[in-house]
Amino acid sequence: MKSSTRSPAGDLLSDLATQVAIASMEAFGVPEDAAEALGTDVAMRMIEQWGGQQLYMPKGIRIEASRLYLQIYEDWKGHNHRELARKYGFSLQFIYRIVKMMRKADLDSRQRDMFHPASNG
Repeated sequence: MKSSTRSPAGDLLSDLATQVAIASMEAFGVPEDAAEALGTDVAMRMIEQWGGQQLYMPKGIRIEASRLYLQIYEDWKGHNHRELARKYGFSLQFIYRIVKMMRKADLDSRQRDMFHPASNG
């Protein structure tokens, strides 16, 4: 006998569809019917990609940190580490580490991978 309660996964996918619809309407002015269709499409794609797997939903701390690190890197002018430390409330050493890490990631993303031919074109 099936339970009449919804599963957390079903609730998650339903909420994903709703959140995508809301975000597309608010951010891009997509009409409501098109936004709802987009939300449903995104949820269906998630089912195709992740269906049947157990998922863990992190709280997004890394995403927030990444945004902050990116903002610090974008504010970096090559010589303003102290200013950034004061502005963001971090130690000077931590700002140096963020800049070093983000600079490496930026350079790595610009390098071609000689072992993957698709990236050489």
